[in-house]
Amino acid sequence: MIILKDDVFSRRPLKKVLGGRRGVTLFVLLFLSLGFLAMSRIGHPAVQNSRQALAEFVSPALQAIALPLAPLRRLGRQIATYASAGDEINRLRDEVQKLKGWESRAHELERRLADLGILARVVEDPGFEFVTGRVIADAKGPFARSVLLNAGREQRLKAGYPVVSGDGLIGRVLDTGTRAARVLLLSDLNSRIPVLIGERGTRGVLIGDNGPQPALAHLPENAAIAIGDEVVTSGVGGLFPRGLRIGAVVDDGGAFRVALHARLDELDHVSVLFFESPALDLAGEEPRKPSASPAEKRAGQRRAAVSASGDAK
Repeated sequence: MIILKDDVFSRRPLKKVLGGRRGVTLFVLLFLSLGFLAMSRIGHPAVQNSRQALAEFVSPALQAIALPLAPLRRLGRQIATYASAGDEINRLRDEVQKLKGWESRAHELERRLADLGILARVVEDPGFEFVTGRVIADAKGPFARSVLLNAGREQRLKAGYPVVSGDGLIGRVLDTGTRAARVLLLSDLNSRIPVLIGERGTRGVLIGDNGPQPALAHLPENAAIAIGDEVVTSGVGGLFPRGLRIGAVVDDGGAFRVALHARLDELDHVSVLFFESPALDLAGEEPRKPSASPAEKRAGQRRAAVSASGDAK
């Protein structure tokens, strides 16, 4: 075994090492280390000031050293990116092949569905337009959950129109002005929306209670509802079109609630759907009488004048 020339611990006994001058120096250094460690743990100002001063003194040197090493670090990141790019490309190619297969399958199913619709004479849902506006104010209080849009009757908005964001349904138009409209949010205490729950389409009603997660009510007995089931509008009542995304079922101490997909506290731009409810055809409005022609109007005026002159006589 090779023994180093300056290896005092291997050449001398431990007592001689600790008993000499070097032992005293080692003991002092150990004591100072423990003292600095204790002061650092208790957050002594002297240690913090020393640490900051040392960092300020060393930072220029570290920056000078890091400056020529920056291109090497960028080169290393690029090499790592190129190394992983091959695996990523192969994965994307596999996904593209799978998506092409699903695309052809989807086209085939669409064709079959169209043929079955023709045979069954299914009435298709009418399409609807929309207009996008920006949320300019929100009302949040103990008894109200609503927002104000910068679009109104000039943009053909009407009370009852559904309002959606990029994530899903947020509410409906409550009332309109010339250039503004107020939207009642799903979380409002006065909000009641018929919904479908899960793949089985269990019917229920989404009820707002001014909380972040509206409750599910009027569920059938022994309803098969699982946590995470998607909730969409059912279209019952004709107020909302069928199939608008709302949220997912969550458990709240044995009661079912819905975690909304749309973040009602972070609304910016929303869209109002021009959904004319088919139920409006059953409102029983009287048909409007056709307007009279100009000749008929003049004849009526002459008859009225003759009748007035006869009464005067």
